[in-house]
Amino acid sequence: MRNFFSFLLIAAYCASNVVADSRQCPGGYDDGAQMEMGKYWYECRDAQMVPRGCLSEDGRRVEIDSTFDTKEFRMQCVLGSDGFLTLNYKACVHSGNGRDIGSQWDDGSAFYTCVREGNNVRVTMLGCVDQGKPLRFDDRVAKGDFMYDCKKSASGTPTLNKAGCVFEGRKYNIGETIEGSKYWYTCTDSGAKVVGCMHAGQKLRDGDHITDTDMMVTCKVTSSGASMEPFACLARDDNGVAIERQVGCFWTEGNNEYTCTVSGGKVAKTLVRSIN
Repeated sequence: MRNFFSFLLIAAYCASNVVADSRQCPGGYDDGAQMEMGKYWYECRDAQMVPRGCLSEDGRRVEIDSTFDTKEFRMQCVLGSDGFLTLNYKACVHSGNGRDIGSQWDDGSAFYTCVREGNNVRVTMLGCVDQGKPLRFDDRVAKGDFMYDCKKSASGTPTLNKAGCVFEGRKYNIGETIEGSKYWYTCTDSGAKVVGCMHAGQKLRDGDHITDTDMMVTCKVTSSGASMEPFACLARDDNGVAIERQVGCFWTEGNNEYTCTVSGGKVAKTLVRSIN
């Protein structure tokens, strides 16, 4: 009889060990034990590896549906319908701040947005910031006597580059011609520069000259502008052909001697004497 009861005790002990062993997870993990595998962590429950969460870059355990930040991204730990864990890109991280997809912000000099690309997200620079106002790349703004374009420099930073002039309330591109009432200009990166004179709707460059009634005038460009200045008289020969006579020049026509004089911004053919 004692042998029979000993047999029962031994059988019960072995059965209890079998039950305990059957609750272990693959790898020999006991029930309730937690383990980390790759980017995720699990718990052994009733001989099954149950997903519990994800691991951050610094090894911190993150619960399912929670988020954590890396240098560039905000990640979310997700348990899929297939029972597998995954890390989803939830938002962008820029200068330590989380930025939702589609949001826009600036850092005082550049203008950004967070965009989704496939399963990933990234920060995209949209343009410049001018006195607190965002400008997209290729947008143009007037500042004083100049027009500026927002461009990305070779180093990748946004810059405002001179692209034109503002003259008498109108906007012109660099290299474009501007016609005024007395002068005409070219828009340069240093402003509207006087190129020549306007005369009867005609553009004259420095040194160009024309006939105006009985005198010759030339366009003279100076640092302060330009002007039409007389420099010669027009005389006629016996055949009526016009002859240019410089100021101070003397000549004879028939029995008279003449000279070319200038007074009050005009030149005139002046009789000097009669020749008997």
